[in-house]
Amino acid sequence: MTTCEMFETVRDYAFGEISAAERAGVERHLTGCRDCSAELEGLRMTVASLRALPDQEIPQRIAFVSDKVFEPSPLARFFAGFWNSTARLGFASAALVAVAAIAISQRPLPVAQVTPVPAAAAPASNSDIDAAVAKAVARVRAEDNAAFQTTLASLEEQHKKEHQALLVAVQENLDVMQKRMGAYTSLASLETPRENVGQ
Repeated sequence: MTTCEMFETVRDYAFGEISAAERAGVERHLTGCRDCSAELEGLRMTVASLRALPDQEIPQRIAFVSDKVFEPSPLARFFAGFWNSTARLGFASAALVAVAAIAISQRPLPVAQVTPVPAAAAPASNSDIDAAVAKAVARVRAEDNAAFQTTLASLEEQHKKEHQALLVAVQENLDVMQKRMGAYTSLASLETPRENVGQ
């Protein structure tokens, strides 16, 4: 695609749509512009190719949508009418719901198994309930106390380990400080005679 301003005029020249005065100007332009010359050559080849194609005979009859060939079958017309009708869809939906309700209502209900209560079992008295509550509370307290004792023992063991590690670290620091003090003391004892010698 060229950016020359004469491009459209060259195209009109190729199809013979300009006057004789304009043709002379375009021909002068084509001698100096390679892009327009190449474009003109391509257009001429396209026109020549189109003219080389054989002529096709126009169809004698055109089929229309209203022809019987395109008419849908009676079953297709029924379903198309059914799905496009809101009233029919509503009626069909109500009929399906009614059939489902009738089918569900006709099923036999399952019989629940009832376990008979022995006649000897009498309702528990307040003292029995209080004893059961006290027993449950005692059991929960015993479980809580056991869990507390386990946690306490674990924490004490961890505290002992941390205390031992701290003692080891303090001892190592003391050893380092003692070595440094020994080194400073020996350095001080070595420097003292030199001062005496200078006096």
